[in-house]
Amino acid sequence: MNTQQRIKELTSEEWFQELERGRVFRRKYGLEDSWASNEAMFYNVHETNENAGPNLIMSIGDAMMSALSIPVPQVLLGARRKELVGAARILESLDNGLIQDLELQDEIDTAILHAFLWGRGILKIGYDSEWGWNPRFDYGKKKNPLGLSLTQFDKEGRRIEFADVKPGMPWVRSVLPHDILVPYGTKDLRSTEWIAHRVIRHVDDIRADVKYSRTGKLQPVMSMEDFIKSYTTKPKAWRAEGGAAIKTGGEGRAEYCELYEIHDRRSGKVMVISTGHKGFLRNEEDLMQDDGLPFEEVGFVPGARAFWVTPDAYYLRISQAELADVSLQATKQRRLSVLRFMSEETAIDEKELDRALSADVGVCFKVKDSRGKDALVPITPYTNNQLLYLDASYIRQNAREITGMSRNQLGEYDPKSRISATETMTVQSGSSQRMGRRGRLLGKVYERIIKKVNRIIFKQWTTPRWIEVIGEEGTREWIQYQGSELMGDYKYEVFFSPINVPSLTARQQRALQLYTSLGRMKDPKVMDEFLAHAYNDPELAEVFQSADLHLQMPGMQGGAGVVPSNIGTE
Repeated sequence: MNTQQRIKELTSEEWFQELERGRVFRRKYGLEDSWASNEAMFYNVHETNENAGPNLIMSIGDAMMSALSIPVPQVLLGARRKELVGAARILESLDNGLIQDLELQDEIDTAILHAFLWGRGILKIGYDSEWGWNPRFDYGKKKNPLGLSLTQFDKEGRRIEFADVKPGMPWVRSVLPHDILVPYGTKDLRSTEWIAHRVIRHVDDIRADVKYSRTGKLQPVMSMEDFIKSYTTKPKAWRAEGGAAIKTGGEGRAEYCELYEIHDRRSGKVMVISTGHKGFLRNEEDLMQDDGLPFEEVGFVPGARAFWVTPDAYYLRISQAELADVSLQATKQRRLSVLRFMSEETAIDEKELDRALSADVGVCFKVKDSRGKDALVPITPYTNNQLLYLDASYIRQNAREITGMSRNQLGEYDPKSRISATETMTVQSGSSQRMGRRGRLLGKVYERIIKKVNRIIFKQWTTPRWIEVIGEEGTREWIQYQGSELMGDYKYEVFFSPINVPSLTARQQRALQLYTSLGRMKDPKVMDEFLAHAYNDPELAEVFQSADLHLQMPGMQGGAGVVPSNIGTE
């Protein structure tokens, strides 16, 4: 395609040609033909896993995901202008709440698994509807926009969208890299010209969705069996340029349409085309492109020249194959090394032989001649299992070096009896550096996603909302705001904190400590309410209703530590 053709807007047929080039790019540089086997090995259902023994791909992949999933993300915002100080407090509280509400950590954990198996994890950011927000369908209409729609339902009120997406709320979801296409030669998503997301929808749902047009001649092109098989088989011959219709090869009836949702930075539009259908189902302004494309990537293998890279799991395939071979040999040798006996054919009767080989203690059996000591000759085959176990340990070491995981991170003990403190610190430092690089990459992913979500909020939350924040004097305040009032330039920092799951007892102990140390504050009623809330015990609340009653601190002797409820009053 020449430059003049690309300056103008492409037709749907030309877009299918672009998508085909993007598919070749993914298959070549991402080693897509190995993706299905990577997944099968991870879940131990690959044909080579029948006698595979330990599953390195699964164990190391799970350890890597666990190491990267432990931290709890917290956002810290800093205002870049003085007039944004108050808004920064509100937005910071809002963002930390959205991390939980959007289940962002779960989606990123899924993207980490995708990155391990297939090289890239992709996260998609949207608003209000799973299949695109359009203010023309705002429930409050143009005169009183509410920033939400009901396009999740058809005109009769039946649901046509089934993801957990709430009207008027942003959302973040992990999508399969199998369904993502970028231009040939793309290095990263921040510099790509366009991105396309393949989605599958039932033809009736598409026809009932008011966001689509020209659906009169839309026909289904695949069954659900075809859709599932598309993730585990190589591209079929019928997937040709120009969006040729798919001939269903599955057992089910063709009821689904294969859509490509294209977000184009050059034109600033979002377009939807369907396989086997001419023209655009959507071709309008992309409101999700306010801060770049509404996608983010997760990947731990550095991309030197191409967006698609060799997956981490692919590097472990050789180690997995070697360990499977060692495990198979060890299994056969264990069977061969079972103790056996040899006897002359006429030296002992069958009945006496059964008695000789029984598990009874002090058994006596009879032989037919004087060569009793030679009646049964034990045979113990030679075994080199110890060498095989050393080979297995060496293979595991190679696998750990590939991924940068230490024995401790994999939950293993080092077989050495003594390890110096210097050696321990050196190994831990090297492992932490490699895992720390991955952690920093995840921090950037959180930061970029939160920025894009905030840009959506600034423009789409047009109705007043309330949020609880901590005021400048440490007091709790409920503040009303709108999205436009928070718009501004902020400095973002994402911190990962260890998971802390407080028990009821721990919460009560902390409350008692604060009650003791702050018992002389001017308003003891606030402290009484705080302690009663920490215990969540109605009987305790009744205690504070009488100013004559006192709270005896547990573990105190002789009344020491008694805190009257009226301390601090005049």
